[in-house]
Amino acid sequence: MASVTETPVRQLGDEHAEWAIKAALAAIVAPGSFFTGAERRAMATQARAARGLAEDGADLPPIVAEAVDRVAAEAMATRQSHVEAWVGSGRDILAYVELVSVVSQIASIDSYRIGLGAALDALGDPVDGEPTPEIAAEASMMNAWVPTVGVALAPTALSALPREKATKSALSAAWYLTDNVIHQYDVEPGRELTRSQMELVAARTSWLNECFF
Repeated sequence: MASVTETPVRQLGDEHAEWAIKAALAAIVAPGSFFTGAERRAMATQARAARGLAEDGADLPPIVAEAVDRVAAEAMATRQSHVEAWVGSGRDILAYVELVSVVSQIASIDSYRIGLGAALDALGDPVDGEPTPEIAAEASMMNAWVPTVGVALAPTALSALPREKATKSALSAAWYLTDNVIHQYDVEPGRELTRSQMELVAARTSWLNECFF
């Protein structure tokens, strides 16, 4: 089991990545559009437990805990029926998008730390306050199980909730590519890996995770 520390033993990765991680961790424990900071922090804790990175999960409603566990540990098993059951329980469909955002962010950050042999980042205390919905007016049901702005692609998966998309995009830009050049295949990232090497890693990872994108 990976350890958690208030101060990482050593800072790894470039400054851009560390800035993006710090911003994402702060957002995870702050009120979102549908969940409080305490609820979002609890989802992150539950996600770590589902991945074997924490001994104890969190006290969450069963349908929320089940969704967190699945998205964190076996996202490829998600089906439209899961989203329909979520909505059938009386929860907003965009609250599901927020859950996916929180879980995917903490999973990405944890995987980054583990890959570099560093301790996991500690989750801060939850920020007080009520959720404040911030929803993209142009979001609608397109070719996905949840609303998106435009057709559903990896970069638009969280686009119905601008705050969530912005935080996740910052992480993606630090580790992969910025949204505006993802489809510009002749653009080199200027990093240790060439664009073709990065795409090979991304494609292999997507295949292993059964990502239909």
